Amino acid sequence: MIKIQQVLNGFSLICCLVMATVPLQAAGSDKHMTLHTLCDQLPLQSTDQQVLTYEQCAKQQGPEQIAKHFADIYQKKQGKVKLAYLDGGELVLQDFIADDAERYQNFSLWGCDNSKRYCVIFKGGWEWWSYLLIDRKTKLTTELTGEPVFSPDSQLVFEYLDTRNSDTFDRNIIKLYRLNDNKPKLLLALNDTDFGVRSMKWLTPSTLEATLQDFAPDDYYRYVAVGSMKVDIAGDTVKAVIEKTTQRK
Repeated sequence: MIKIQQVLNGFSLICCLVMATVPLQAAGSDKHMTLHTLCDQLPLQSTDQQVLTYEQCAKQQGPEQIAKHFADIYQKKQGKVKLAYLDGGELVLQDFIADDAERYQNFSLWGCDNSKRYCVIFKGGWEWWSYLLIDRKTKLTTELTGEPVFSPDSQLVFEYLDTRNSDTFDRNIIKLYRLNDNKPKLLLALNDTDFGVRSMKWLTPSTLEATLQDFAPDDYYRYVAVGSMKVDIAGDTVKAVIEKTTQRK
């Protein structure tokens, strides 16, 4: 099973988010550009070739395309990351890649929404990571652990992560936020469920659909698909409908 943090940064962070089967997807100027949009999600049972293709996308082609696409607002030279705010100021972050578990950190642009107001910088540590959701207008930074996915209109962010079978982490994150000129507002949190999100997609700016996963009955370290979840948002009211096709034993 691919560990996305290893693929993104080349060091041993343990995570079970797996996302890509083709090198790159076309991204028009009217769409968000992140590694989530450029690298498709892997199936539950991935072949060696699919894994290799994913690695090429997430480690090489995807980051290179993202950095080039956002070169007017993002640069990284000699380990120093600079992201421009809308008022002309800058967010500056510095890598520290020496053999020091306490201080190790490595930054890379994970992507931005289509308006370029919201950008996400991936911050990798020795055996931890985070996604820095940055509002280039207000200069607010929100630290997320799971992968953030913008809604088509950039008004909402869905965050998900499932590392319950990890030797290092035991996390299951399912959250939904509304973006505004203040700190993102949490609308939904389903982190104590007996399932995790395998993959998700936005159907409309206010509706998303997710594939759910859980542990295989005969193998605690293998996931299997167990159903789906549909989430509808009206204002700050959220309705989540879960359909389980397989019950955990």
